Amino acid sequence: MFRIALASATRARTAPGSMLRRWHQVGPNAVRIGMVVNVAGEPQVVVDKYHGGTGRGQAVIKLGFRHAVTGARSQERFRGNDVLEVMLLVQNRYQLLYTDGDKAHMMDMRTLTELSLDMGAFEGDRTKLDFLEDGMEVIVQSLEPEPGPISWRLPPRGTYKVASVRAAVAKEKGATYVPAQLVGGGQVQVPDFVKPGDSIVVDLDQLVYVSRA
Repeated sequence: MFRIALASATRARTAPGSMLRRWHQVGPNAVRIGMVVNVAGEPQVVVDKYHGGTGRGQAVIKLGFRHAVTGARSQERFRGNDVLEVMLLVQNRYQLLYTDGDKAHMMDMRTLTELSLDMGAFEGDRTKLDFLEDGMEVIVQSLEPEPGPISWRLPPRGTYKVASVRAAVAKEKGATYVPAQLVGGGQVQVPDFVKPGDSIVVDLDQLVYVSRA
């Protein structure tokens, strides 16, 4: 998926003759949890670090990784004299213009640079795609200075209009939560005082109701 996302990304290139700086290189002893390193051509986030030995006195460092795009977990062992490339993982805000099947088209509103990424590069559960709306803000994750955008996801919160609300079966003490259908297709549980036509704030990480907008 990582290589597919890179191949499909379109973005502004550096001016002719300009040079991109190389990734910073460090030994495994200097690697810190949270860094993104290049392991066999794949961007891996360091999530664990363990110092050990081989029994012959040679230091061995075991690093635990989470793939920056797929989330897959893995472990690798390194010797003290190995060299790793540290990659810069940055997050930028884009406006989603529209989707057309396998592609999502978006724009950096600061530079007006357009970008297209595969729907397969979307981070998170596929049910979250129901909360996509043309014109909404999305977060694009990039590895800098190259290869650039690799994935995208929803923002932490979003505001949506309620299309319909299922009536509560029985009134209980306190607020009762009922299923609500949002304009655009998303579904979320809302308090029974929320009515069709209301605008609500949704936590898009947990897909839960936060408040009325």
